[in-house]
Parts: sequence; C-alpha cells; structure tokens
Amino acid sequence: MANTSTITELLEKRAQIKKKKPRFLRTDSAKIKRLARQKKWRRPKGRDNKIRRRKRGSLASPSYSSPKKVKGMHPKGLTEILVSNPNELENADSTKHIIRIRSSVGNKKKRIIIKKAKELKLLIINPKIKLKIKPKEEEKQKKKEKETAKKEPEETKEKPEQQPAKEKKPEPAKEKPAKEKEPAPAKKTPKKDKKEKPKPSKKTPKKPKPATKQEKGRVGAQGGKSHNTKGNVNVLHTSPKKPTAAPKPEAKKTKTIKTTKK
Repeated sequence: MANTSTITELLEKRAQIKKKKPRFLRTDSAKIKRLARQKKWRRPKGRDNKIRRRKRGSLASPSYSSPKKVKGMHPKGLTEILVSNPNELENADSTKHIIRIRSSVGNKKKRIIIKKAKELKLLIINPKIKLKIKPKEEEKQKKKEKETAKKEPEETKEKPEQQPAKEKKPEPAKEKPAKEKEPAPAKKTPKKDKKEKPKPSKKTPKKPKPATKQEKGRVGAQGGKSHNTKGNVNVLHTSPKKPTAAPKPEAKKTKTIKTTKK
C-alpha cells in the first residue's frame, strides 16, 4: 500500500476528474427513446461510426478514468468488502476495509452482521436496519404488561357510596281556572246554484253489436252494408256478379242387356 499522504492526494485528483466527466451515452440515444431510457454505454462497432472515429462534435467515449492506485476505493480511502455472512467479518481490518452488506441478505441476518461489526469497530456503508427494533415476542410481553397495569387501578378504585336520594315533598296541586265553553259556530248551508244543469236521461241508445268475421264475409260477398263498432255504416263496393249457368239435366241411365249368340 502506498503512503496515506499519496492516497489522499490521489483521491483529491480523482474528485477533480469526476467533476469534468461527461455523461457517456450510446449512439442514436437522442433518436431512439428505448436507448435513452437505458442510460448505458455500448462500444460502437460500425465501420463509419463517428464516435468510434472520434470525430469533432460527436458524443464522448469513456476515457476519464481515475488513477490505478485509487480505482474502486471509497472516498474515505478504504477498500470495500461485500459481506453476506457474519463469519466473513473475521478477516476484515478496521484500518483498511469498509463493509457493504449484500442486497440478497435478509433482515434477520443483517441484524447479526451489524452487531458483530460494531464489536469489531468496522464501518458499514448501508446499515438500513435499526437495531432498536426488537423481536415480536418481547413486544407481545410489553403489551400484556400494559394491559395488566391498566386493569389493576380500575379494580383498586373504590366506587363512592351512593347516598339515598332525598324525598321531595309533593307540592299542592294548583287549581286550574275552568275555561268557559264558547258557542259552536253555526254551520253554513251551501247556496244552490240558480242555473241547474239538466240531468241526463236514463234511457241511453243501445250500441250495435260488432259484426263477427263470418257476417263481414257474407255482407262483402252480397255487396251490402256493414256496421262498425262505433255504429257508422260502411258501404262495400263489389264487382258485378256474372250470371251463373243453370245446371244441365242429368241423362237417365238405361240398362243395357247383353245378348249372347248360340
């Protein structure tokens, strides 16, 4: 390892380089939305690609690397170690290494790693879990204690003795003045109208019965009149009938006797 003075100088130099470092984008990222969303660098391989040929005005290619001695080092000047198990902390040194817990590690194991790292005085980059959180069993016990503490004072409190209610003396009933009965108002008789409307006669004309289908057919064939349900008369116009021929008289049947020659 290089001296601490040289490492601090190199770290300062790296910080200055990173300030000027542009954003490296893939070719045609401005034209295609899918490539702009990815925000990843891909080395251009085309024969006529301007970025590969490093033409003026084209996008920058990654060439702003940090010094080799400080490459991949934490800004505090310590090298990172990925940890997924508390046993991996035994080989770590607090003066040289800093710990990063893997994202695949569960919360239960993370608590054990953080406790052991504090004992060994190791720094952790991503301690997202608080150690104040206790397991569920201890929380349940605390809840039970609180519930019992609430019940005890309620039982100890003595209820005040209820004093007998004082009997109130009945007050003398006040005599109400008798109300004088008012005379009932006279009923108003309805005035009769001078012009009385004529009463309808009891006898009403009988409505003719509606003609059936058979009767309608007969009337239409004869060319007569038909009555509607409302009593109106409809004249049915029919074509004049052709005179029917009289039936021919039937010829009398004569019996024919067959003669046989002897």
